Amino acid sequence: MNRTRQCTYSQIGTVTYTYRTRSKRITLRVKKDSTIHVTIPYLVKFSHAEEFVLSKAEWIKRKIQENTERTRPILEFNSKYHLVRLKAESNLSKCKVLKNGSDVLILHPSTADPASHSIQTLAKKVITEVLRAEAKHYLPLKLKELATRYNFSYGRVSIRNSKTRWGSCSGKNNISLSLRLMYLPEHLINYVLLHELCHTKEKNHGPRFWLLLDSVCQGNSKMLSKELKRFSIPF
Repeated sequence: MNRTRQCTYSQIGTVTYTYRTRSKRITLRVKKDSTIHVTIPYLVKFSHAEEFVLSKAEWIKRKIQENTERTRPILEFNSKYHLVRLKAESNLSKCKVLKNGSDVLILHPSTADPASHSIQTLAKKVITEVLRAEAKHYLPLKLKELATRYNFSYGRVSIRNSKTRWGSCSGKNNISLSLRLMYLPEHLINYVLLHELCHTKEKNHGPRFWLLLDSVCQGNSKMLSKELKRFSIPF
C-alpha cells in the first residue's frame, strides 16, 4: 500500500511525499499547477528524501516561476526583429492579424477578453510563425558564419518547432535547430550552434567533445551550459 504525507517549507511551500512499492529511487516532480510531488522507495528513510528535496529548492522555485510565466496572458511580445501586440477594436466581430514592417498587430473585439483561451491560442500561433520566419533567416546564416570561423562542415540545416531540444546533429551531420532559439540572447544562440557543430566531429558528450566545445567557447562552455539551463520558454 502507498503511504502519503505532506510537509510545508518556508522556501518552497507544500510538498506531497508518497512511498511507492515499485519506486527504485527518489523522484521529484513540479506539475503544471506548481504542486510538488515526491515519490520514495519503501526502503529509503524519509529524512533522506526530505534532504534531497531541500537540496533542489532553487530548481523547484525556478520551475514554479516558469509555470507562472507560462500562464501569464501574452499582451505584447518582443522578438529579435518584431513587436507583436494585442489591441482591442470596437468595430470588430472577430480577430484579425495585421503586419506592417516590424509591427504585428493582433486585433480583437473590444468586448472579448484578451486573456481568453481563443485569443491567447491565436497570439501563440502568430508569435510562433514570426519566430519561424526569423529563425529561417537568421540561424542558417549564423551557423555558416560559425562553421567557417572554426573550421566545421555540416550537411543540411532544418528549422523545427521543438519544445524539448534546442538542436540536434544527425549521424550524417545534418543539423536541426529549434525556432525557439530566437528567444535566447545572441551569446547563447552561438553556444547552441557551436554545440551542434562540435557534434559533427564528436558524436557523444565524452571528454573530447567538451574539450572541443571549450576551445571554441573561449573556455566558457560549462558556464554557458549552466546559463542555458536557467532559460525558460514562455510557452
